[in-house]
Amino acid sequence: MKLEVRAQRAGQSLARWLAPLTFTDWSAARVTAELTRAVVAWGVAHGWRVRREVPSLAELPGAHPDRSGYLDVVCERLDGPPIAIEIDQTEKPWSARKLLVEADSGVVPVWVRWGEPPSGTVPEPVALVVFVTTCRAVGPTRRRLYSRTADQHLQPSAPPVPASEQPPQHAPTRLRCRATTKKGEPCPIDARPSGLCHVHDPAVQCGRLTRKGSACTVATGGGPCKYHQDQSQSEPAPQLPPWLPDVS
Repeated sequence: MKLEVRAQRAGQSLARWLAPLTFTDWSAARVTAELTRAVVAWGVAHGWRVRREVPSLAELPGAHPDRSGYLDVVCERLDGPPIAIEIDQTEKPWSARKLLVEADSGVVPVWVRWGEPPSGTVPEPVALVVFVTTCRAVGPTRRRLYSRTADQHLQPSAPPVPASEQPPQHAPTRLRCRATTKKGEPCPIDARPSGLCHVHDPAVQCGRLTRKGSACTVATGGGPCKYHQDQSQSEPAPQLPPWLPDVS
């Protein structure tokens, strides 16, 4: 299957997943964070391994010559090439360049753009997911707040997607996570089969021990978070006791 086709199918599937998301008077940082969480949940629902802030799979250099560029979200699949996803409010040429370099190495590129409808075009084979919001300025500082309602942003009908590209079908009733937030309120995120969301379910968290002795709760989709990946790489190999032979 051509990379362009894979990208368009992934983009259409992700657009349908994000379509029900609505909110009122959110900051830009909160919108980006919620979209990132929703993208992670989309990948987890497909059964993929999902990671955030992943070094460029194509080893594209970043702002510093000795460090690679980072991708917002990467979904690793057993039945196809990985999917690289960038999430931006504005049209960042750097994001487009990163995705094009990833595409040259065989990675499926998807670009989530939120805010006003984009005016320019996206270079192939990058798939564009448009998430339109409205904006208003409030207070003496003219702080910008963003909103999205279901009746304002109905998604246009899209071609049917093969069953292999669709997330698993769930019961009509959407169960909420049974955990509580740090404020003591019920978690508003949809639950996974375990009854917990992708944020609270230990099965999709880092799980490595922190300095306080508790398990790291960073949602990764499975496996260690970036901090513990870097930490494990920097830690020296354990020394064998003198009475045990080295068989390496």
